[in-house]
Amino acid sequence: PSEDYCYSLPPLTNTGNGGSNYEECHGDCDGDDDCIGSLVCFQSDAGGGKVPGCSGTTIDATDYCFMPTVHTGNLALTFIGDELATGSYSECEGDCDNDADCLGDDLFCFQRSSVAGTSNSQVPNCDGTGIPSEDYCYRLGAAPPSLSPTICSTTPVVSTAQPTGPITYKPGENTASDADGYLSLSTGLSAKIIARSGQKVPLSDCTESDEIFHTLPDGAAVFPSADGGWTYVSNSEAGSSSTYTGGVGAISFNELGQITGYNMIQTNTRRNCSGGKTWWGTWVTAEECGGTGGVFEVHPNGHTNGDASTKRKTLLGERNGRSGGNYEGVAYYNPSPNDPGTKPSFFLTEDAQDGPLERFQPSDQTLSEAIASDDYSNLLHEDPDMTATTDYLNIISWDSEDGGLTHTGTFDWTDSYSTGAAKADNYFQQCEGIDVRNGMLYMTCKRNKQFFILDLEEMTYAESHTDGGVGASGPFTGQPDQIRALVGDDSLVYFCEDVGDSAGIHAKDSTGKYYTIAQEEGSYLAGETSGLAFSPDNIHMYVAYQKNGFIYDITRDDGRPFGGETLAIQYHGMNDGGSLFSRFLRGGNKKN
Repeated sequence: PSEDYCYSLPPLTNTGNGGSNYEECHGDCDGDDDCIGSLVCFQSDAGGGKVPGCSGTTIDATDYCFMPTVHTGNLALTFIGDELATGSYSECEGDCDNDADCLGDDLFCFQRSSVAGTSNSQVPNCDGTGIPSEDYCYRLGAAPPSLSPTICSTTPVVSTAQPTGPITYKPGENTASDADGYLSLSTGLSAKIIARSGQKVPLSDCTESDEIFHTLPDGAAVFPSADGGWTYVSNSEAGSSSTYTGGVGAISFNELGQITGYNMIQTNTRRNCSGGKTWWGTWVTAEECGGTGGVFEVHPNGHTNGDASTKRKTLLGERNGRSGGNYEGVAYYNPSPNDPGTKPSFFLTEDAQDGPLERFQPSDQTLSEAIASDDYSNLLHEDPDMTATTDYLNIISWDSEDGGLTHTGTFDWTDSYSTGAAKADNYFQQCEGIDVRNGMLYMTCKRNKQFFILDLEEMTYAESHTDGGVGASGPFTGQPDQIRALVGDDSLVYFCEDVGDSAGIHAKDSTGKYYTIAQEEGSYLAGETSGLAFSPDNIHMYVAYQKNGFIYDITRDDGRPFGGETLAIQYHGMNDGGSLFSRFLRGGNKKN
């Protein structure tokens, strides 16, 4: 009885989408009803993920049937009826309408039906898809973090006074915490939750948003508004290859940083992972959805026709025989904004083993017309004179430095997709985060935990393993995913973290030193941090805890801004301050 035995798990088997009675570890299911018996449908991430109780890894965003509870400890979603008496629904049961419908003070109603385009969203700590549009009670495992109380103000007073007191922010000295005690913070910081998946967003006038905040918040950015406020746009990574439940939500702020509204500005898409800003003030959102993912453009105020389901698909990821992919981040380089003879470049990463780094340059005619009219709305969509080009990163040389911790070399661009894919497979697999600042392209690739810096003018690069290299260990435990950096007086690069529990925000300065800015205490927030962005005045740092959908607003107690510009990628790891890689990073910060 005390002996242990080896056993094997059934392999993942994809027999195609649109079927029924899928057996354990078989797919591609769309919902629990597609699975045989008591099996439920596991909504998998993009390629490379694991399905509980099955061997092998997922390909693209294929979904598989599995046995709940046995392999995860979670209960399966169970529909027991509509409009039952208060307190009738136990954990993972529905259809609830509010928290009072759930049995006990530690259960909460996760509302999916009121969220535009997210009727099939994953319910935290429950298995399966349940019945789309039905809402279920769930447990976080402890008292959940609470939304911060709203201070009502219909006529905010704006102060122009500058902080004069002592500086209290000490990056890396984590002595503070948020009000609930779930987030440890560097000395001199405060944090509050401003939005939570499955709940309406509290507004500054003591009302609530009409729409419920979206699930699985991911890549994000901040756009300034004409009235002095700003908008925080946030992707939703919900959905699957055939379930269009993702999109983009937008939280609106006034000039004091108070929330004035929330709504979905893009629906009818799926697995919106990361994206990027354009210089004309729009958001480009990318689907991480196997061979069918697209890249779409949306204004932070929504589409001009007012219909969030409108899709303006760009030419990114659609040329040279490509029809989609596990697309991630978008960034641009525009060294001569008013010169139609110098084309801007748009870069696109892909979370795939052979996903190339794509460079798109728009058509001559479309660019000239955009500069003349100051209307760039068609720049990523039209190629009337057939002069738009798409090519891919081609690593030419790969030289070891710093005992193998760093690689440097030269690169160019190739119009051969197969060559670009082969170079990715050899040198930079599964890249996600990307940004461009001052002619330097920053990119993170999670498969081998790499951080690249490419000099777009000199055509040279430096690469470092973010975990300190093979056999070494870095200060952070997760994979590189997205990153935001402040390249200002404090020269800190701020990173999010992709890890199961205890994810946080970390920073690296130009000498190679690392700091933990904020980190989860326990496992209540759950999952990776993402959506890191700063308000236009850099007073507010926004970050999402993705799995359970919490958005934090972090500020300095001394009233000062966090820094200068922002950089949009994630990174984890350690390099000596005197390494060639760190010198390359410092050079990138100072490059004109």
